[in-house]
Amino acid sequence: MKFADFLKSIKADNVKTVGSVFLIEGEDAYFRTSALSALKNLVSEPELNLTQFEGTGVDLNQLISSVNAFPFMSEFRLTVIREFYPDKSMLKGQLQDYLEKPLENSILAIVNEKSSDGLKRFSAVIAVDCSKADKSSILKWIKAECASAGVGISQTAADRICEYCLSDMLRIENEVSKLISFAGEGSTISDEDVNELVPRDSEYKIYEMTDYIAKKKFDKAVFIVNDMISRGETPQRILISIYNYFRRLLHVSISDAGAGKLASFLGIKEFAVKKALEQSSMFKKRALKKTVDFLEETDYKLKTGAAEANSAMWLAVFKIMTE
Repeated sequence: MKFADFLKSIKADNVKTVGSVFLIEGEDAYFRTSALSALKNLVSEPELNLTQFEGTGVDLNQLISSVNAFPFMSEFRLTVIREFYPDKSMLKGQLQDYLEKPLENSILAIVNEKSSDGLKRFSAVIAVDCSKADKSSILKWIKAECASAGVGISQTAADRICEYCLSDMLRIENEVSKLISFAGEGSTISDEDVNELVPRDSEYKIYEMTDYIAKKKFDKAVFIVNDMISRGETPQRILISIYNYFRRLLHVSISDAGAGKLASFLGIKEFAVKKALEQSSMFKKRALKKTVDFLEETDYKLKTGAAEANSAMWLAVFKIMTE
């Protein structure tokens, strides 16, 4: 069940007709938090009817005791457990019994960033997909938020918010709220407002720099590097970021694995993998390999004191441009 469908179901129907066990999973923290908030709103007297656990080292007896308890002065009781990835040995006995036949008025919310296939095999478990939304959906959300506040926004400004925040809804929500307050009712958020007020995170800047290099817009690539330095990034940190980013491009370019498996292997978000796949296609694999080898050698020289950070960083940038 997609996040948006989950919210509609909770609002339109009594939660009893939807389910009692919800596996809220996905990389977008905003969607996970919003989904959990929708369930918390169903609970009266939360100090009596809301219990929360962390998945690591959880006492299963306490968890089972909580989900089997009846609500007090509330229609529903809610038990929340975060980052819970039970193995086969844990999915037996009382936990298995509960997942096969949960109590109607006791809701269990399992909130995970990553997927847990073991929990999905139970028919009573409703999986709520909180992966990153596609760009068109995010743009619609931005425009709707602005419209509800009586603020206009151009298509390019909304697009830049999405790009600068790497489609992370938690960041987008904060940045849109800030821009709405800045613009004020009856005004329009401009491209310049976004450029001035929405910070690009370092990963986006490296992505942007690499994109300019791939398109042979070297003056703009150099501008990005100078801008990072002017904002407090050190040459060594920039060089490490470039090295890590090009290693990512090389990995995704030579792998046959899907975006989900690559994300797990590389320890990054699936959205970042998709961006890397798009960008790696603009470089020849041989050029990526030569670049990564050069950056690895440069990194070694820095660590052994054989190179100076600022010179090494600029040499690396220009080396990438000429590959």
